[in-house]
Amino acid sequence: MFSHVMIGTNDLEKAKNFYDKVLGALGIAPAVVDGHRIFYIAPTGIFSVSLPINGQPATAGNGSTIGFRSEEHTSELQSPCNLVCRLLLEKK
Repeated sequence: MFSHVMIGTNDLEKAKNFYDKVLGALGIAPAVVDGHRIFYIAPTGIFSVSLPINGQPATAGNGSTIGFRSEEHTSELQSPCNLVCRLLLEKK
């Protein structure tokens, strides 16, 4: 349905650490770093995270949702949501 999705962040290093873990559990290689952006490249599309190019803070997209397809769940990852929730709780 789409070729790529790009979202903004205010901390590229934290975003890379988070998405490397989440997408790594889905079999996606760690991000390719390109200056102020990171890219996750898969056969079905590209997911990217970027510092805003206008220099303003990144803000949340109210009501935005992005789902990552998983063909199967591993024993470590019962569902993508479980991993995301665990990673968010580790940050507290």
